[in-house]
Amino acid sequence: MTIARPIDVRCARDRVIDLLQIGETTPIRDVNVQEAQLTVDVGAPCEIDIDPAQAGVRYELFDGDAAVAPACSVDGTGETAVLKGPIIDKEDKTFRIHARKLDPLTRATFLLQTATVKVGLATGLPVSTPELAQVPRCVDYGSRVVVSISDSQAGATYGLIDGAGRPIPMTPPERVSGNKDGAITLTASRVTEDTVIRVDVQRTFDASEGRETLNAVLTTELPIAVRANRDLVVSAVGSPVLPQGSATITIAASQPSVLYSAHVRALSTVDFVPGAGPTQRAIAVPGTSCEVYTPRPPALWQAPAGSVQHGDAMPGNGGVLELGVGPLEDDSIVVVQARKIHAEAGAPLESAVQLEQAVVVLVRPESVPALELALSASADGTRGTLLVSGGQPGVFYHFYPSNEASELGLPAYFHRLDERDPSLNKGIAATEPEGSDQVPRRGLRVEMDLVITRDPPAPAALDPARVRPLDPLVDIAPLPVGDAVDVMAIKARTGIGWLVKRSVAITSVTDGGSSSELGSAPEPPATEP
Repeated sequence: MTIARPIDVRCARDRVIDLLQIGETTPIRDVNVQEAQLTVDVGAPCEIDIDPAQAGVRYELFDGDAAVAPACSVDGTGETAVLKGPIIDKEDKTFRIHARKLDPLTRATFLLQTATVKVGLATGLPVSTPELAQVPRCVDYGSRVVVSISDSQAGATYGLIDGAGRPIPMTPPERVSGNKDGAITLTASRVTEDTVIRVDVQRTFDASEGRETLNAVLTTELPIAVRANRDLVVSAVGSPVLPQGSATITIAASQPSVLYSAHVRALSTVDFVPGAGPTQRAIAVPGTSCEVYTPRPPALWQAPAGSVQHGDAMPGNGGVLELGVGPLEDDSIVVVQARKIHAEAGAPLESAVQLEQAVVVLVRPESVPALELALSASADGTRGTLLVSGGQPGVFYHFYPSNEASELGLPAYFHRLDERDPSLNKGIAATEPEGSDQVPRRGLRVEMDLVITRDPPAPAALDPARVRPLDPLVDIAPLPVGDAVDVMAIKARTGIGWLVKRSVAITSVTDGGSSSELGSAPEPPATEP
């Protein structure tokens, strides 16, 4: 705009009129007030150019119809004058310039142009996580995180970024606008790894103003520690029904930031008893009719009672991770601990959780049982009894003539005590268990499957419920021919057995009270799954 020369001429004219006192003049109203609008940082003062500022005229800053406080003014000299304004807080300001002739003439008016000051971006705003008051902040995998800004700027928009400047998805996804009231919240929709949450702020202007978009990042940093993902698929390699020995547990989609370890506990009879309540869950074993009932995992890791860690902790690889467990000699439940060391939590911190999915591994009976068979024939030689020793507790042993399908009498069962729930141990038992604070009271407890030994143990004063039962006797007919029988072993509580029968030699034969030892027949190799 080229009006400086005409304004100079008019200013000279007005000075002549004032000196000759032939009239009163008012300040020229159409002088230039900063050609480009100003943008200032929050908390900084503004400066307004007046060009030219008439000599003998005082220019004062007004906010609306009132002078700003403290007063801001400058006296013109005929050159460009800089009018220093007040500190700008958070909001844009449009100032009016009041021009007043100095004494003796006091004519006054407002300049035609106003001064619009655009405020920049405040980066020192208070930022917090109201739902995570405790520091260091630790949340579950996939949690939302609410971030509060208590003194936002009107005209600015806010979003969430991580420490590397990458956007963090929000709910709702749109950026949040600041307001005059100040308080706003932003919600990170789902955090999955340790991160540092920061807030970025933007301000855009109307295209007619010709200003570039302002961008800044608030000073406050919010480190967030995220626990391991609980919902991973855990399974046993091959089958949940395995022969005795080591097993391999796989974890799908393992996290590289997590250390995984397998914890194994032998199952007891009570684990198979139905009745899962709200704090329990039923784990179905694929390919079988078995269900195991076990407590749901706690919010934070607590080693299950009776469990033992198998092997070292292994870091995740982003894919399928294999953990070796074993040796497994009995039916077991395997739970996986997922532990993280949080380096960016703002303080030393570790967290551990139990993966939601547990694995039940059912173990077949001992592959090569140390069975000893003693055959005693009746006087007429048509019937007999088979004394079975060395069997595995909790297992039924069925006997067959070699290569025949008909069974020789009833199966032999080796009694198994339940260490976790003594109430399930049927038979003669003391009212109070040993080791309790009360004096044991001896007595009979008759259950549906009362067990009484054939002969009293020695010495007779021992409680028959607290000593190992005698080996089972099996009545058989007809008597087996030869020196071996076929045996099928099946676990009582799971129904899991060998896949094929095994041949076991009769090591002792009693005939009419005389005993003769037979050599053990070689056992054919057994095929395991």
